[in-house]
Amino acid sequence: MSALRAVREPTEGAAGGRTMALSMGNRSWIGHLVRWLAGRSSGALFGLFLAWFAVWTTSAYLVLDAVIGTKGQSDLGIIAGSLMGALGALFAFLTAFVITIEWGQHREAEHTVGMEADACVRLAWISHSPGCDGAAIRRDLAAYLNSVLDEEWPALRHGAGCEATHDRMSELQYRVRGIAAGSDVPSSVAEDLTTAADAIAVTRSERLNAAARDLPTPLFLLAFLSGVVLAVNAIVLSLHLGHAYSLAIAGIVALIPLDLALLLAIAMPFKGDLHVEGHALVRVLENLRRGRYGPL
Repeated sequence: MSALRAVREPTEGAAGGRTMALSMGNRSWIGHLVRWLAGRSSGALFGLFLAWFAVWTTSAYLVLDAVIGTKGQSDLGIIAGSLMGALGALFAFLTAFVITIEWGQHREAEHTVGMEADACVRLAWISHSPGCDGAAIRRDLAAYLNSVLDEEWPALRHGAGCEATHDRMSELQYRVRGIAAGSDVPSSVAEDLTTAADAIAVTRSERLNAAARDLPTPLFLLAFLSGVVLAVNAIVLSLHLGHAYSLAIAGIVALIPLDLALLLAIAMPFKGDLHVEGHALVRVLENLRRGRYGPL
């Protein structure tokens, strides 16, 4: 079996249409877990991580306090104190690095949707050119946008495309190229028509690629493990400092789930609380229906 599988068999999507599940190969169970977590809401992620860290750090504190004597706690506390700054900086650097990468990809997905909407607007205006059956182009364009928003957009949450939307795209491309090939269409207009149609196809492909992209599991695991090590070090330090400093240590530990939750919340651009919206495409479709680019 090939290591790279770009398209799986069509499946039934959430919107009732056929979807194309995009994949870059078989994921490990850890990869599936990370993707499942990335689809949760940011509040649920923070609560989940906070509960997990609270349970095991409290248990570890009680066990270590009972097992390690006062002298051992003092010696370990000195070591933990010297490591606290380095481990904190490592965790901050790793999470900031991953968050920066994921947020950049999130903004890139937003830009792609905007470019797709711009290409649709260009095609709508070019359809007014001499020799063009503008109404037919605008009808096919409206059908494509309607399919994107109603059928394909829900599938993007699962990293998939929609075959019905692909069919609408094909109809639009055939229509535009058929009109552009007409003898009564000026060559400059024909070039503008095909260029705008190509831009729509390319930006849709880029949008599907963005939806299928996963958070790199090794990067997340590295950030997660660095947070666990930082929490363990904070527990050992709290044993040395005493109960008076436990609240401050707990505050440091609580920041770890917050960073991890934010990292996962932006990992999937079309799913979760911080997801890309299709407002730009909605505006184009509404303007088409209102006849602002000409009658359908």
